[in-house]
Amino acid sequence: MKKVIVAVLVMLLWCNVGVAGQQQLINQHLKNKKLEPIEGAWVSEGHVMVVYKQGGQYLFAALGTTDTLRCGIYHYGSKLGENYFQYTRNVYQGEDKGQQTGCGTKREIFTYSFHVNNNVINWTGSVNVQNVQPWSGRYIRIWPTDLVAHNAKFKTEKDVADEEKVIADMVADAKKTCKVLGFKDGSGKFADCTLKLYTQKVDELVAEKQAANALINQNQTTTTTQSSGSNVTTIYDPVRDSKSLMQQGQKMLSGACTLGINC
Repeated sequence: MKKVIVAVLVMLLWCNVGVAGQQQLINQHLKNKKLEPIEGAWVSEGHVMVVYKQGGQYLFAALGTTDTLRCGIYHYGSKLGENYFQYTRNVYQGEDKGQQTGCGTKREIFTYSFHVNNNVINWTGSVNVQNVQPWSGRYIRIWPTDLVAHNAKFKTEKDVADEEKVIADMVADAKKTCKVLGFKDGSGKFADCTLKLYTQKVDELVAEKQAANALINQNQTTTTTQSSGSNVTTIYDPVRDSKSLMQQGQKMLSGACTLGINC
């Protein structure tokens, strides 16, 4: 009985150390900045990976239950394209036997390619050994649970300008369509037409975000995680975002504000 209790305590200690290592990386490299899609903490079948950008490189930190900083735990990767990343890992003799050194003679080279889609990473792996077929899997984001909400706290001037441009383009498109339909610019019917088309576009954008958020939450629900904060889900509020877009669009349509100045 005592052996069982000791074993349980050791397992709990290992888990706590692993979580502490993950949180330490988040606090040091991720918490207080705008993140790229690949950055954050991810989980796949109990294996946690923390990714962060340092200079021009992307660091992939592999964390086990013991969180031991063995040779090769940090893998240096690169960005291949929008939402596409890759890193190459050297595997050493003895590593597959659980040895912690892993710094002897290089045996094989593994290459991992990642495609980020919202809160999911689909990855493929290959090795420089003949007759070995590639393998694949996926990671689920566990921090931040809502990348958009996290990055909204760190908006740059360019981010604000891009958002304003999206709204301005929506208003301009609505006006153009109403003119094509034969409504006279400046008339009441023209204003009603423009507002209706703009409202429809806002509703479409909100519906798209809501559907994407539902898919993300579904992916997170189907994945069991054992890390701090992994059971927290940020709920997307379509009503709030819809009201915000509507209010700004209506002010622009009525001339109550000027884009980039007081709008």
